[in-house]
Amino acid sequence: MFGYKSGVAQAEFDGSPAIWGARAIATEGPGFGLVPDRVSWYAGNEAERSALVLALNKGVLDACREKFEQLKSEHWDIHRVAKEYVLYEDEAIKVLGNTRNSHGYLYLAAWVKPNNFEGKWVGKWQPSSGDKVEVTVNGIGRALVLRGHRIYSVAGLCVMPISPPDWYRKQNRLGRNGWTHAWVTGAECNHINHKEVA
Repeated sequence: MFGYKSGVAQAEFDGSPAIWGARAIATEGPGFGLVPDRVSWYAGNEAERSALVLALNKGVLDACREKFEQLKSEHWDIHRVAKEYVLYEDEAIKVLGNTRNSHGYLYLAAWVKPNNFEGKWVGKWQPSSGDKVEVTVNGIGRALVLRGHRIYSVAGLCVMPISPPDWYRKQNRLGRNGWTHAWVTGAECNHINHKEVA
């Protein structure tokens, strides 16, 4: 199994719906590179994992690469010490990295934060991580549910848009070509039956 084990253990303890780990190559070029056979899943069904993969590929990993480049410039000995770094964190996702005193590698753990469905939910369906939804507000379009997230007394969802409009990409830019998740209430999205999605 690949990845940053302490980060994975933290995510497992918290009850994360999806946990991913990797041993990245961090010796050349900007940030780090991933090798397909050096990644592992620690939690999550197919739908929950798909939501995390979408977020990782649509900006989170680019933001992590930028953060790691910054850390390398600030810490010349980053590959000589075993120190945990928060490479990315928002309301839905957290990514930790540690070189573990190994020249050339960066061990990663990324996960979706645990669901919080407390508060008043106004939807006609019970959401869960990985659900496919149509976000009707502002024409954002189809998205995958990352997690339930409460703001004050309102229960809502952190969703990752699949292919949002240009205005959304510009206003919510993350990394070189990605975008951040959106927070919506049950009244602002509709559940899409998995069989109806091509």
